[in-house]
Amino acid sequence: MNHKIKILIMLGLLHCVYSSVAQTDSAVKDFLAAEWSQPPKPQRLWIDENKKQFIEKSINPSQIKLSYRYWKDDEKTLWILDEIGKERDITTGIVIENRKVKKVEILVYRESRGGQVQNPQFTQQYKSKDLQSNFTKEIDSISGATLSVRAVNKQVELALWLDSQL
Repeated sequence: MNHKIKILIMLGLLHCVYSSVAQTDSAVKDFLAAEWSQPPKPQRLWIDENKKQFIEKSINPSQIKLSYRYWKDDEKTLWILDEIGKERDITTGIVIENRKVKKVEILVYRESRGGQVQNPQFTQQYKSKDLQSNFTKEIDSISGATLSVRAVNKQVELALWLDSQL
């Protein structure tokens, strides 16, 4: 492969990565602005070995981070979480108030199928759910979007659990 083609391929890949990051950052800013006129400063919840083991056993997400970023005021906490649907990340904003889900919104959906999870009719099912909720029984699945629904269930359950650790 000649040198010019390699450079063009690298530039194309770099553009794709940058576009994805910019899209996510913009969606996060918009989600924060919808909740607060002046969002609180972001904070981090660090995951120690005990928390990691609990998350792996109970929620089993595709990836466990060293820390999770959140925004919190006196009334609510906002989490931005990623989970793999079938092949690609789904970035979701979750607002928790009084240990219950106030709002779920899919901020960036990268899968080629299963995009119905972005519809408000789907995400509204999570409203008022808490850690005692059985998501697999209480949340209606979507034909053709089973893995995306499971991913969102994991995100919401993880947000509720992380919130309980604050």
